[in-house]
Amino acid sequence: MQGTYYSVENGFERWSIMELSENGIFIYKYGLSACQAEITGTYSIENNRIRFKNDKEFTKEYLESERESLVKLDSTFAGIEIPIYPDLSLTEWKIKKNSIKPISEIDSGCITEKGKHIKR
Repeated sequence: MQGTYYSVENGFERWSIMELSENGIFIYKYGLSACQAEITGTYSIENNRIRFKNDKEFTKEYLESERESLVKLDSTFAGIEIPIYPDLSLTEWKIKKNSIKPISEIDSGCITEKGKHIKR
């Protein structure tokens, strides 16, 4: 199952790439023009489905607590927005012969991914 999977919707300025390592670690990279990010975490496979769990630093709760800590130090941080990272644990991905596909949409703030990713 390990390998690099590229969205069939990838283009010049839009991309979504899922890298699955054999040790259960994933790296998800996505972007649309200047809006881009890379998320890491762990994954497991069961019944031809992949379940993901973001690393702690890519969770909304963690980012909100970090911002609150900054606000306590300096109130000028109060108006700063936290980054939006998709919570990959909210949907499973189906495993096909040479591809993977999220069962429901993944909203990253700049792109919505719902398409098939083919292994290359």
